[in-house]
Amino acid sequence: MSNRGVVVRSRIRRVVGDHSVQITDGELVVLMACNLVTTVGLSGDISRHFQNIGNLNGDFLSGWHLVLYGGVTAVALWLGVGALRRGPAFVTSAGTTTVGFLILAFGGVADAAWHARFGTEANIEALVSPPHLMVFAGLTFLLSSPIVVLWRRPARRLGLVASLVALSSVVSTVLVISLFTGYLSPLAGGMSITPGYIEPLVGESPIDYDQVRGLAIAVWTVAVLVAAFTVILVRFRPVPGLLWLSVFLCGAPALALTSWTVIKPEIVGYAVAGLVLEVMVALTGKPTLGRGAAAVTGALLGSMLWAATFAMLRSDGRLGWTIDLWGGTIILSGLIGAAVASLVALPVPTGDALVDSPLGPRPA
Repeated sequence: MSNRGVVVRSRIRRVVGDHSVQITDGELVVLMACNLVTTVGLSGDISRHFQNIGNLNGDFLSGWHLVLYGGVTAVALWLGVGALRRGPAFVTSAGTTTVGFLILAFGGVADAAWHARFGTEANIEALVSPPHLMVFAGLTFLLSSPIVVLWRRPARRLGLVASLVALSSVVSTVLVISLFTGYLSPLAGGMSITPGYIEPLVGESPIDYDQVRGLAIAVWTVAVLVAAFTVILVRFRPVPGLLWLSVFLCGAPALALTSWTVIKPEIVGYAVAGLVLEVMVALTGKPTLGRGAAAVTGALLGSMLWAATFAMLRSDGRLGWTIDLWGGTIILSGLIGAAVASLVALPVPTGDALVDSPLGPRPA
């Protein structure tokens, strides 16, 4: 791009910035409530596609669909009320929310048309159906939008409300990603997705197919968790204690799979990973994580998540993998965590470090 083009972009950015509005903590709390309703509706609908296969037709405006699109409507009202109270700049200031809402709305219409033409999806088809993936993309934009709003603020240490908003955004985004990639999630351990086949937890089955799939689950889980939390921790310092709770909640759906009285290895793994995150932020956050500290934190989070899980499996007598497999998985998870965190933590402009230059914004 020519220097003239860069200068034009810089001037446009300056004009847009001059007419933007700062979205308040209260408005973000309302947005997160709308987002969570939408998330609950989508989660319930996807579960229905797995558990109620024989009764899926002709219910586009019933059950979980009503919850899902009720949440989408609430987001539209949030944008509309904000625009009336604060002016049209409110919509552009919440640009990621607006994009997410538009994709969700279009995805809902596409889903209805898809069902009418091809029928209703069941089982794994529901996770990769084109209109469902469109809804997934829109919801990801929507759930991550509070972080985008907070990113523009100069403050690095977040208060209680902002911390809750930011970490709720991260947890809900991770859970939706885990839902749509359930075929690569440890949270499916113990579930019977296909009749006659019970999904093993990573490390339980010595069968080659399950070993390969277990390795894929370990890598994907670490990549998602590390990427999501590194985005927050290289920019913000949340209130102590909420990081542990947030990581624990990312694994909490596993509690619903079997009896609450049974200690689940994956839940222990998430709890230990959350503790690692809290300790590393307390020790190395100045107040936020630098790139080196983020890489070490990502390595420890990934390795300890699976080290704790395998330790629990071994104590229960359920660890079917050899030391080569489970030991290598722990090391591989650490390497993946370090690599992902290093990439996410690359220096980027922030709300308190932007200056204009002929080459566009750069860290001050």
